[in-house]
Amino acid sequence: MHQRYPHPASIEIDLGQFHKNIEIIRSQIGSSLFCLLIKANAYGHGLCPIGLAAAKAGVDCLGVSCLQEGVLLREAGVRIPILVLGAIHEEQLDDLIHFNLEFAISSKYKADLVAKQCEKWKARCRIHLEVDTGMQRTGVRCETAIQLFEHLLRLDCFEIAGIYSHLASSEGPDDPIALKQIESYKKMFEHPVFQGRQILRHIANSGGVLHFPQAYFDLVRPGIVAFGYLPKNPPLAFQGIAPCFSLKAKVSYFKVVGAGEGIGYGHTYRTTKPTRIVTVPIGYGDGFRRCLSNRGSVLIRGRRFPIAGAICMDQFMVDIGDGEAYVGDEVILIGKQGDQEIKLADVASLSDTIPYEILCLLNDRIPRNYI
Repeated sequence: MHQRYPHPASIEIDLGQFHKNIEIIRSQIGSSLFCLLIKANAYGHGLCPIGLAAAKAGVDCLGVSCLQEGVLLREAGVRIPILVLGAIHEEQLDDLIHFNLEFAISSKYKADLVAKQCEKWKARCRIHLEVDTGMQRTGVRCETAIQLFEHLLRLDCFEIAGIYSHLASSEGPDDPIALKQIESYKKMFEHPVFQGRQILRHIANSGGVLHFPQAYFDLVRPGIVAFGYLPKNPPLAFQGIAPCFSLKAKVSYFKVVGAGEGIGYGHTYRTTKPTRIVTVPIGYGDGFRRCLSNRGSVLIRGRRFPIAGAICMDQFMVDIGDGEAYVGDEVILIGKQGDQEIKLADVASLSDTIPYEILCLLNDRIPRNYI
């Protein structure tokens, strides 16, 4: 959507903090390459602006989920390597080749399809072999990866850039699932076929970067941590990483309501005394979760106030009691105002979900401002 027109709600991205987060991660990963994951509109932060900012900040490559994300980045002027981590399909192959995107292969069937298209275009592709070490999502099993790797070696159209897997769980340094996956992945490379080959090994996602330095190998793939979101009690080395995302709007209406009045659709909220109600112009049509109705809160003039009634498609109401607010006042839905903060983790908890989902649901009707 066009974002050059004024809008009463916005997402503000602090690029200075974003660059600081990248620098902190870079300082911890040693000689490993840095592949920043920016799938799903860069976790709601804006795909192309973040891709360009990350390239400027010196990341080595970008990771996306699908062809469309890779093409948008190329068309925006991103020139560093881009790895498509999601499954590829036959009708996408021409564009994957044309836009010089690296991508994953995890079956002989897909490998042969790609080889056929490469022959058609007289092209070579940089590919990554995906191995399943326990996620059970995509990827060839470790015990059959050798056979597929040998098949890929026989196809002249492929430059095998990397072999990777994905951690299913990495919440702490003693996570038994992660430890088992890392061991399986590492053991696979003992096979003679891999000896002496220059191939990027990568398995560490955000949790892997935070908790498993033994899994850094040749490349790491942090995502959410680069945008400032850390688990409780993160390793000391990563202190200083902080969110660069704020969701804000402006008060659009103010009224005084008597005691016993119902607010919004279905009157799911009723006033207990005369109070002041303000309206905020953002709703579930923008991706602000409806389940926060009568549960969430916002900041206005440095004070926290409850969401009153059902969140509508385009707006919702807030009970400010005897507080003061004027039309045009800033409302913080996620972020800081004065010494108060609405934390993304708290919003996610109230929504019975994870922070990733809250960020990804906020759509392009809300303009992104980069400072």
